[in-house]
Amino acid sequence: MTSLYVRWIVVLIVAVVLSILTFSHYQKHLATLSPSQVKTQGLTQEVRVLGMVRGGTLAGKVDAGDATFELVEDEVTIPVHYLGPPPDNLRELKTLILIGKWNPSDNIFEARDIGLVTNYGFVIGAYLIGLIPLALFLFVMSRRVGLLYEEIKASKLYQEE
Repeated sequence: MTSLYVRWIVVLIVAVVLSILTFSHYQKHLATLSPSQVKTQGLTQEVRVLGMVRGGTLAGKVDAGDATFELVEDEVTIPVHYLGPPPDNLRELKTLILIGKWNPSDNIFEARDIGLVTNYGFVIGAYLIGLIPLALFLFVMSRRVGLLYEEIKASKLYQEE
């Protein structure tokens, strides 16, 4: 019976390590900042910024991948110069994730790409709703199989040759 608990402790440790690695990957590569955070922190490394294109500010050659506009979030706006591949979803009043760098000398966010807007909270919730009951079911079933094996071995119906 001890090997059963050791096995499940190892599975639990692996799950915790995977969770920690996934969270760190999310923070490094997928987490987004708001325009106010970009403005106040003055980050010069490449970041992902989530905001909405303010109506009436989109100008430039959008089809060619050269556009200027303002990104807004809760009354805070930052000017953006997008220079990248021709975008399919760059239009006014559209929520976007822009990937680029803040230029503190010009106070302009220089975007090089547009990312997908996803709802990671929903995805994580869906996985947890499915995986936690499955893990509990497997734990209970393996425990019952172990107990059944011990009961069969202890009974007089089972005799070794």
